[in-house]
Amino acid sequence: MKAVAIEGFGGREVLRVVEMSVPEPEAGEVRVAVHAAGVGPWDVKTREGIFGGRKFPRVLGTEGAGVVDAVGAGVSDVEVGEAVIVYASGCYAEYVTAPADRLVPKPESLSFEEAAAVPVAGVTAYQALADELGVRAGETVLVAGATGGVGTFAVQLAKRLGARVVGTASARNHEYLTSLGADGAVDYSDPDWPERVREIVPDGVDAALDCVGGETFHRLFASVRDGGRVVSIAAFGESHDERGISHASFSARPTPERLGRLASYLREGKLHVEVSQVLPLEEAVRAHEIVERGHTRGKVVLKVR
Repeated sequence: MKAVAIEGFGGREVLRVVEMSVPEPEAGEVRVAVHAAGVGPWDVKTREGIFGGRKFPRVLGTEGAGVVDAVGAGVSDVEVGEAVIVYASGCYAEYVTAPADRLVPKPESLSFEEAAAVPVAGVTAYQALADELGVRAGETVLVAGATGGVGTFAVQLAKRLGARVVGTASARNHEYLTSLGADGAVDYSDPDWPERVREIVPDGVDAALDCVGGETFHRLFASVRDGGRVVSIAAFGESHDERGISHASFSARPTPERLGRLASYLREGKLHVEVSQVLPLEEAVRAHEIVERGHTRGKVVLKVR
């Protein structure tokens, strides 16, 4: 099978299109013929050696969509030929194996490319809001980086949870952000953007999700009320002590409940999936370049077949 793999950590130059053996599903696993694979900052960090182990060659990609091609022993609730969304390592390939509880049926309304953009960003956003921040109906949430892969899901999911939402985005994306359901939008290029958030929410937001990291992580605390909550998916190991505001970073964990909830929202048409660009698998280097450059609306996706 064709795959994009690395033989060692490094820059984009370590990405290679290679031929590998088709994997066989073990007990409790399924094999998926991958049609499309999502690309995100987590893939860049894996390539650089920040995430994951050191076993090579290593096929990149953590999310995809395709058709079940084979099932291992003990799998009874997944059928060969079923179109699915999968959250598993090794999706930059024509075939991937995954535990049966790491996939959900693909809604017919979604293309394979759209479906491949869902798993990591969707689970991350849902876990951040529902579990890490514990967002409740009536609260106000700030999403920093609101039009990126995770941010677009976070805005919509926060609204599903009954929250009022303010997002940071470039001025050209404010109309789009409003179309996702945001109640307010702030231009992150404004040096006083935390004050702009306070103009919308004078008492400060109850909770904030940082999808950007760096200076943004530290500055967004000025937008949060005393005793509020902050979580980040981009500021690992960072510390900030201010006005009793709790803060933490986390990594996404794809539980069946989280995947199932996302699948339910998608089937009901309650989540819009934004794909900024679709590239062939052979152009994984270019896909990583686009992701590293940032400022994309939604997700970059690789078309595998």
